[in-house]
Amino acid sequence: MATRGKPGTSGPAESNATEPAANGNGAHPALEAGQSPAPGQGPVTIASRRSQFMIAPQQQPGLATFSVDFLTQQLTNSPDIEVVKTVSPPRLFGFQSAELGQVPLSPLVLAKMTPDKAKLLQTQAQGRCAVERDERLAYMLDPSTPQLPNPGVLTPLADGFTVTIEVLGQDGPLPEAEVYVFGSMWPAQGITDASGRATVTLQGETPETIRSILVKPKIDYWTFWLDRPQLVPNSVNRIAVRALGAVLRNFPGQQLTGWGERAMGLDRLPPSFNGAGIKIAIIDSGLAPTHRNLHGITVGTSIVGNDKAAWTVDTIGHGSHCAGIIAGGPVGPGGGIRGFAPAAEIHVCRIFPGGRFSDLVSALDYCMEHGIDVANMSLGGGDPSQIIEERIIRAKQMGMACIIAAGNSSGPVQFPASTPHCLAVAALGKWGEFPDDSYHSQQALDGFQSRDGYFPAKFSCFGPEVDVCAPGVGIVSSLPADGFGAWDGTSMATPHVTGLAALVLAHHPDFTKGNFQNRDARRVERLFQILKETATPLQFGDPNRTGAGLPNAMRALGLETGVAPVASATDPALATLRRLLGLPPAEAPSMVPASAPAPQSTAPMHAGAGSVARGPAQTAGAMTLQSVDPMQSGSSYVARGPAQTASAAFVPTMMDPDPAQIRQIMHKVGLL
Repeated sequence: MATRGKPGTSGPAESNATEPAANGNGAHPALEAGQSPAPGQGPVTIASRRSQFMIAPQQQPGLATFSVDFLTQQLTNSPDIEVVKTVSPPRLFGFQSAELGQVPLSPLVLAKMTPDKAKLLQTQAQGRCAVERDERLAYMLDPSTPQLPNPGVLTPLADGFTVTIEVLGQDGPLPEAEVYVFGSMWPAQGITDASGRATVTLQGETPETIRSILVKPKIDYWTFWLDRPQLVPNSVNRIAVRALGAVLRNFPGQQLTGWGERAMGLDRLPPSFNGAGIKIAIIDSGLAPTHRNLHGITVGTSIVGNDKAAWTVDTIGHGSHCAGIIAGGPVGPGGGIRGFAPAAEIHVCRIFPGGRFSDLVSALDYCMEHGIDVANMSLGGGDPSQIIEERIIRAKQMGMACIIAAGNSSGPVQFPASTPHCLAVAALGKWGEFPDDSYHSQQALDGFQSRDGYFPAKFSCFGPEVDVCAPGVGIVSSLPADGFGAWDGTSMATPHVTGLAALVLAHHPDFTKGNFQNRDARRVERLFQILKETATPLQFGDPNRTGAGLPNAMRALGLETGVAPVASATDPALATLRRLLGLPPAEAPSMVPASAPAPQSTAPMHAGAGSVARGPAQTAGAMTLQSVDPMQSGSSYVARGPAQTASAAFVPTMMDPDPAQIRQIMHKVGLL
């Protein structure tokens, strides 16, 4: 996630510009901002970097609005401000255009300056300009591993030691696997070489102080997690990891409908429900068109960098993974995965790596210009932005639904998912859908009761802003160039809901021939209402983690009769409002309506799934690490983790929201 420094300083994720530094310690005077030291030049005193800010003209009654040219000239004339570039507003047409009375969206000027200078600029503008830090965005991936210690109080426990980890796949050594070793101090990490080995040095540790080890293969394998590993220093310690196909029968040779899609009822829909005619934007890290399940995606743009065609380069894999969940397929002889809406028109907006708030503004502008119906944003970070919120509001007015990941920090819902004008998605998991010795098994939130194997994900952000929850643990989808991976995160939960939203827009009678065909805010509100009212409520003891519950495709599309709408009291916003007004809580409905049985897995683990092909791993001369409780074989077995076996019901601590949150709650329930 994006990190920020204390007020008055720059966070570690800022631009590369530097400020002039004072002399006095014998160091060479610092260079001007943006310059690099010449070869052979002396040392430079380290100073805080200047931050990048967004400056947007704002309309004020009775006052002329600043033009972007005027702003740029004034900023350029300031010797301690560096203008980076300007961002033009979107070209809107029809009833959203300025010609028909709509307030035009603001252009942006991006400039680098100190936080104090930005604060002074904001004061001098007297409301005629919005001045906001151009925060770094983070893609919602890699839920936090064991908490790091406080660096100010670390005390080494020993001299340290070196260990070599060898990672073996089903065909031998596995290169490019990430290895993390967690001790009492800092974690050590490495990436395996061509021989499948990574050597790491752990300072201040002994083999007895090592808490856990994590291996993350690049593609086609499950992660491996082991508590209290027995490591042998100065030796080769072998770990055999499971291929995805060792657990998922005949995968990837045959089509896979993921457990999340089955939980949401996608496998029960007629094949004709494929999202045809709907435009979906995936604002992310790009996409790999080389993938067997993503060949049909041909439209996109790269917001970052100068090459607009670079959307076809996905160095992270995050965008490809989200795209597979949304629109993977159609699946041919090559097998692989099937997404929710394989016939939808996908637009890829690449903003990672390196994405900032200003890049998100440009991506939203692209979406509005191209008539996007649903935008998937598995991203977030930073303080709330008025500039971005204005874009999301205008997009909603144009009939575009923004579906956004709640975040993976285990804390309050992050921006922009915290805005009331989007649909915020939290994550859940299900026991029995991944090996017990994978890191997915560590994602269940302790102390919560589980039913039918479901559990809230411990990494997922929570709060009254959460609208729905969706599968986000052990989600298998596409990775560059033509591989697959099982990932965790609200990033993975969000495209499940985006894909279903596309199906509802494409096939629900309200949008095909009813009162919500026009592209306006009513259309978006009706879409969100359907997704929430037809969701399956989940009683995890804290509605702030699940919102209205798990969306259900059959009910959302009106194909399942005899199911009453979910009681509005399950909305956490309304529950909080009732409490603030001193009203008794409404009785929560049962977890699964009587006429809608709980989703069941249609592809249980087959016998022998727990076995791992050893091959060269069993040769002498190296120690092999195994988990104590490997995945059980047999199709009827369902692993039960701490969320299932907790003996005492968890009673969440309820805290009253601040006034801003109350306004958001009242907006959600229609009182504002």
